[in-house]
Amino acid sequence: MDILNANQKPWKEIKEIYIEAFPKSERKPFFTVRRSVNKGKALLLTAMENEALRGFVLVIPYKNMVMVDYLAVSSKTRSRGTGSKIMQEVCRYFPGKKIVLLIERPDDTAENKDQRIARRRFYFQNGFTSSNIYITGRSGNMEILNFGGAVSKQEYMEVQQYALGKLMFRLSGIRLAV
Repeated sequence: MDILNANQKPWKEIKEIYIEAFPKSERKPFFTVRRSVNKGKALLLTAMENEALRGFVLVIPYKNMVMVDYLAVSSKTRSRGTGSKIMQEVCRYFPGKKIVLLIERPDDTAENKDQRIARRRFYFQNGFTSSNIYITGRSGNMEILNFGGAVSKQEYMEVQQYALGKLMFRLSGIRLAV
Protein backbone atom coordinates (compact mmCIF):
# COMPACT_ATOMS: atom_id res chain seq x y z
CA MET A 1 0.00 0.00 0.00
CA ASP A 2 1.24 3.47 -0.90
CA ILE A 3 0.37 6.67 0.95
CA LEU A 4 0.49 9.41 -1.67
CA ASN A 5 0.13 13.14 -2.03
CA ALA A 6 -0.92 12.68 -5.64
CA ASN A 7 -1.58 15.57 -8.00
CA GLN A 8 -4.58 13.81 -9.51
CA LYS A 9 -6.98 13.01 -6.70
CA PRO A 10 -9.68 10.36 -7.12
CA TRP A 11 -12.31 12.85 -5.89
CA LYS A 12 -15.33 10.67 -6.69
CA GLU A 13 -14.01 7.76 -4.60
CA ILE A 14 -12.82 10.11 -1.84
CA LYS A 15 -16.32 11.58 -1.58
CA GLU A 16 -17.89 8.10 -1.40
CA ILE A 17 -15.63 7.11 1.51
CA TYR A 18 -16.15 10.52 3.15
CA ILE A 19 -19.93 10.15 3.10
CA GLU A 20 -19.74 6.52 4.23
CA ALA A 21 -17.35 7.23 7.11
CA PHE A 22 -18.75 10.38 8.72
CA PRO A 23 -22.21 11.26 9.98
CA LYS A 24 -23.75 14.29 8.31
CA SER A 25 -23.31 16.37 11.48
CA GLU A 26 -19.51 15.94 11.22
CA ARG A 27 -19.16 16.55 7.48
CA LYS A 28 -18.34 19.88 5.89
CA PRO A 29 -19.83 20.49 2.45
CA PHE A 30 -17.55 18.46 0.17
CA PHE A 31 -16.82 21.39 -2.15
CA THR A 32 -15.16 23.17 0.81
CA VAL A 33 -12.89 20.16 1.35
CA ARG A 34 -11.84 20.25 -2.31
CA ARG A 35 -11.36 24.00 -2.24
CA SER A 36 -9.11 23.80 0.85
CA VAL A 37 -6.92 21.23 -0.91
CA ASN A 38 -6.85 23.10 -4.22
CA LYS A 39 -5.90 26.37 -2.50
CA GLY A 40 -3.13 24.67 -0.51
CA LYS A 41 -4.68 25.25 2.90
CA ALA A 42 -5.16 21.52 3.43
CA LEU A 43 -3.16 18.49 2.35
CA LEU A 44 -4.87 15.30 1.23
CA LEU A 45 -2.95 12.03 1.41
CA THR A 46 -4.47 8.93 -0.15
CA ALA A 47 -3.88 5.26 0.64
CA MET A 48 -3.72 3.40 -2.66
CA GLU A 49 -3.40 -0.34 -3.20
CA ASN A 50 -3.50 -1.95 -6.65
CA GLU A 51 -4.69 1.40 -8.05
CA ALA A 52 -7.72 1.36 -5.71
CA LEU A 53 -8.39 3.98 -3.03
CA ARG A 54 -8.35 2.38 0.42
CA GLY A 55 -8.57 5.53 2.53
CA PHE A 56 -7.46 9.12 2.95
CA VAL A 57 -6.48 11.73 5.48
CA LEU A 58 -7.09 15.47 5.23
CA VAL A 59 -4.69 17.54 7.32
CA ILE A 60 -4.35 21.26 7.88
CA PRO A 61 -0.85 22.50 8.75
CA TYR A 62 -0.83 25.64 10.92
CA LYS A 63 2.18 27.15 12.68
CA ASN A 64 3.76 24.38 14.80
CA MET A 65 0.70 22.11 14.51
CA VAL A 66 -1.09 19.88 12.06
CA MET A 67 -4.80 19.25 12.51
CA VAL A 68 -6.14 15.96 11.23
CA ASP A 69 -9.49 17.11 9.88
CA TYR A 70 -10.62 13.76 8.48
CA LEU A 71 -9.21 10.23 8.48
CA ALA A 72 -11.35 7.72 6.64
CA VAL A 73 -10.84 4.14 5.51
CA SER A 74 -13.11 2.33 3.08
CA SER A 75 -15.49 -0.10 4.78
CA LYS A 76 -14.06 -2.76 2.41
CA THR A 77 -10.61 -2.32 3.97
CA ARG A 78 -11.21 -1.57 7.66
CA SER A 79 -9.39 -3.54 10.37
CA ARG A 80 -6.44 -4.32 8.09
CA GLY A 81 -4.04 -1.67 9.39
CA THR A 82 -4.82 0.93 6.73
CA GLY A 83 -5.73 3.66 9.23
CA SER A 84 -2.58 3.00 11.26
CA LYS A 85 -0.41 3.17 8.15
CA ILE A 86 -1.99 6.47 7.17
CA MET A 87 -1.47 7.95 10.64
CA GLN A 88 2.16 6.74 10.75
CA GLU A 89 2.74 8.50 7.43
CA VAL A 90 1.20 11.73 8.74
CA CYS A 91 3.51 11.61 11.76
CA ARG A 92 6.54 11.02 9.48
CA TYR A 93 5.42 13.72 7.03
CA PHE A 94 5.37 16.37 9.77
CA PRO A 95 8.32 15.70 12.08
CA GLY A 96 8.56 18.04 15.06
CA LYS A 97 4.97 19.24 14.69
CA LYS A 98 2.18 18.72 17.21
CA ILE A 99 -0.57 16.68 15.57
CA VAL A 100 -4.09 17.25 16.88
CA LEU A 101 -7.47 15.73 16.10
CA LEU A 102 -10.99 15.47 17.44
CA ILE A 103 -12.90 12.36 18.42
CA GLU A 104 -16.36 11.99 19.88
CA ARG A 105 -16.20 12.27 23.65
CA PRO A 106 -16.70 8.95 25.47
CA ASP A 107 -20.31 8.66 26.63
CA ASP A 108 -21.85 5.55 28.20
CA THR A 109 -25.31 6.60 27.01
CA ALA A 110 -24.33 7.23 23.37
CA GLU A 111 -25.89 5.06 20.67
CA ASN A 112 -22.42 4.48 19.18
CA LYS A 113 -20.67 3.93 22.52
CA ASP A 114 -18.64 0.94 21.26
CA GLN A 115 -17.55 2.80 18.12
CA ARG A 116 -16.37 5.75 20.23
CA ILE A 117 -14.36 3.45 22.48
CA ALA A 118 -12.82 1.64 19.49
CA ARG A 119 -11.90 4.92 17.82
CA ARG A 120 -10.23 6.24 20.98
CA ARG A 121 -8.35 2.96 21.45
CA PHE A 122 -7.17 3.13 17.81
CA TYR A 123 -5.63 6.57 18.27
CA PHE A 124 -4.07 5.68 21.63
CA GLN A 125 -2.50 2.57 20.03
CA ASN A 126 -1.05 4.91 17.40
CA GLY A 127 0.68 7.10 19.99
CA PHE A 128 -1.94 9.80 20.58
CA THR A 129 -2.84 10.98 24.07
CA SER A 130 -5.70 12.96 25.51
CA SER A 131 -5.11 16.69 25.81
CA ASN A 132 -7.81 16.79 28.50
CA ILE A 133 -9.42 19.52 26.41
CA TYR A 134 -13.03 19.10 25.35
CA ILE A 135 -15.13 21.18 22.99
CA THR A 136 -18.76 21.34 22.07
CA GLY A 137 -20.42 22.59 18.90
CA ARG A 138 -22.71 21.55 16.07
CA SER A 139 -20.78 18.27 15.71
CA GLY A 140 -21.45 17.35 19.34
CA ASN A 141 -19.18 16.87 22.33
CA MET A 142 -15.63 16.17 21.27
CA GLU A 143 -12.27 15.35 22.87
CA ILE A 144 -8.99 16.71 21.52
CA LEU A 145 -6.15 14.20 21.15
CA ASN A 146 -2.54 15.10 20.46
CA PHE A 147 0.70 13.52 19.26
CA GLY A 148 4.23 14.94 19.40
CA GLY A 149 3.52 17.34 22.24
CA ALA A 150 0.63 18.75 24.22
CA VAL A 151 -1.53 21.40 22.64
CA SER A 152 -3.03 24.22 24.71
CA LYS A 153 -6.67 25.31 24.61
CA GLN A 154 -5.68 28.53 22.87
CA GLU A 155 -3.56 26.72 20.26
CA TYR A 156 -6.40 24.34 19.47
CA MET A 157 -8.97 27.10 19.11
CA GLU A 158 -6.56 28.99 16.81
CA VAL A 159 -5.99 26.02 14.50
CA GLN A 160 -9.72 25.27 14.44
CA GLN A 161 -10.55 28.88 13.51
CA TYR A 162 -7.86 28.82 10.82
CA ALA A 163 -9.22 25.53 9.44
CA LEU A 164 -12.82 26.70 9.26
CA GLY A 165 -12.31 30.38 8.56
CA LYS A 166 -13.68 33.07 10.86
CA LEU A 167 -17.28 32.99 9.63
CA MET A 168 -17.66 29.19 9.58
CA PHE A 169 -15.93 29.01 12.97
CA ARG A 170 -18.55 31.35 14.45
CA LEU A 171 -21.38 29.43 12.78
CA SER A 172 -20.01 26.09 14.04
CA GLY A 173 -20.72 27.08 17.63
CA ILE A 174 -17.42 25.54 18.73
CA ARG A 175 -16.50 26.45 22.27
CA LEU A 176 -14.51 24.95 25.09
CA ALA A 177 -16.49 22.54 27.25
CA VAL A 178 -16.15 22.10 30.96
